[in-house]
Amino acid sequence: MASDWKTTTFEESSIEILDGDRGKNYPKKSEFTESGYCLFLNTGNVTKDGFKFSSTEFVSSERDQLLRKGKLQREDVVLTTRGTVGNVAYYDSSIPFDHIRINSGMVILRSDDTKILPRYLYLFLRSKLFEDQVIALQSGSAQPQLPIRDIKRVEIKVPSVTEQKTIAHILGTLDDKIELNRQMNETLEAMAQALFKSWFVDFDPVIDNALAVGKPIPE
Repeated sequence: MASDWKTTTFEESSIEILDGDRGKNYPKKSEFTESGYCLFLNTGNVTKDGFKFSSTEFVSSERDQLLRKGKLQREDVVLTTRGTVGNVAYYDSSIPFDHIRINSGMVILRSDDTKILPRYLYLFLRSKLFEDQVIALQSGSAQPQLPIRDIKRVEIKVPSVTEQKTIAHILGTLDDKIELNRQMNETLEAMAQALFKSWFVDFDPVIDNALAVGKPIPE
């Protein structure tokens, strides 16, 4: 029953809020590479729709070992806190990188799964309830920010773990279907753009292109 749900703040809950390493060992621009040991998240990697890895930067194992804070563990949630505030991503088993670190404009949210399931936390962070609180809390006009002291004030409704599992399963299934449709739409858009270029820019034969993509030839 929703009436049994407890309302608590992040500070009072089992959620840890972990900052990244901003000390002397923070990697310089010249130390990032296109491939390497540890993925170092950039602002484009954490979006409103979760992780996106179209553009990636890495640091070496040596640099990774010098950094004291800000490394992800599986089931962690990443929240952007500077510039574009409120984007969130979930580091579950589907993410193909074993070593990931946040940059200075992000925090890690790590929950005790005996009290708040990580996926439930992730889904809450994507909700209108959380978005409204972010809008009310964020500061800074030139570059919006959400410091840790304000994140601690965010309120979350916490049902039983059993109910959290049910909620996470239902919403997670819908999320998966939405993502599949998004990918299908991107594929169809790419096909349409390729055909448009072929026919109207390169002036390739229409019938040949129709056959190439398995389309029936118009009468």
